[in-house]
This record gives sequence, structure tokens and C-alpha cells, in this order.
Amino acid sequence: MTDEIMGCNLRIQSQSKAIDEDEQLVAVAKDDPEAFGELYDKYYPQIFRYIYRRTLDVSLTEDLTSNTFFAALRHIGRFQWRRIPFGAWLYRIATNEVNMHYRNNRQPTVSLDTFDEKDRQLISSFEVANADAEENLVRLEEYVMLHKAILTLKPKYQTVITLRFFEDKTIDQISAITGAKEGTVKSLLHRAIKQMREVLTQWGTKEC
Repeated sequence: MTDEIMGCNLRIQSQSKAIDEDEQLVAVAKDDPEAFGELYDKYYPQIFRYIYRRTLDVSLTEDLTSNTFFAALRHIGRFQWRRIPFGAWLYRIATNEVNMHYRNNRQPTVSLDTFDEKDRQLISSFEVANADAEENLVRLEEYVMLHKAILTLKPKYQTVITLRFFEDKTIDQISAITGAKEGTVKSLLHRAIKQMREVLTQWGTKEC
């Protein structure tokens, strides 16, 4: 129990330090756009990974990630710390970019056949890396199947599922990112998980 408390305290201290650093960087970036580069370097990997998990398309992810940071730079003067942390604000912009894209375009058809080596290397770098090549392939297939199921959901369900189970965000963090109340986030997660199970069960039945 003591170790858990100490671990929790360390995480809180680390998060607090990160927020303090972001606050300083944002303050400078509001007056000097070139200073935004530090925030870009810090958050680009996270935002790119999140968007890729929502799209499974490298080229599209590159475009939407660029749009996200361009929008953040353009509107950074309006950003207020009283509302949400800077990182959550970026995730919110990224979420809006993805959802807006899918409002205007069809959801992609995802399969292992559509994945080139760049996709495989990217996924392996943050999802399925393992010394055993055969096991990597199995995990890659599972990853693709899971994300195919996610892409059948409405965008609001895709968002909470990805943030909670792939980005490892807490309920309160998801609430900050989406602007939804914590109770609403929990309800969305419950419905999303239920629909995911139904989809995966149907697919499993068809394969039998």
C-alpha cells in the first residue's frame, strides 16, 4: 500500500512539473511563435500516435497532425489554463480534426493487405514490438482486427475507446479532452465497449 501511495505521489508530482513547464512554454509562445517549436517537439509523437490509432493511415495521420499543430499555433492566444491543460487541448483539437475528416469522408477499409512496411514498422514501434517475428505477426493481426471493430463505431465512441485503452487516459483526462462530464464519459465507454463486443462476436461467428 505504501509503495502504491508513493507511486501515485510521484506521478502527481511529475504531472504537476510537466504542467508548470507547459505553462511557461505557452506563455512564451503567445508572444513569440517561434517558441512554439518546443511544444511541437514535445507533443508531436503523442498526437501523431493518437491520430494514427484513429485512422491507421500514415499519410492521413501526417496531414491531420500538421493540421492539429497549425490550428494550435493559430489559436494559442486564446488558450486559457483555467479550462484544460495544454496537452488535453491538443488532444481535443486532434479529435476534432479526425472527426471532421470522417464527417466529410468514408471510414477506411482496413486489412493487413493494405498495410505497407511503413505501417508495420510504425505499429510495431508502439504496439506489438516483440523479439519473436511470428508472435509479432499474430499481435499485428489482432491489432488490425481490434481497430477495424473500433472504426465501425460512431466517432464519439471511437474517441473514448482510443483515449482510455490505447492512450491510457483517465476518466477525468478524457473529460477534459472531450468537454464531456465524467459521468457522460463513463456512459460512453460502457456503450462503446458493449458495441465492440457485439461486433467482435459477430465477426467471430462468421469465421466459425
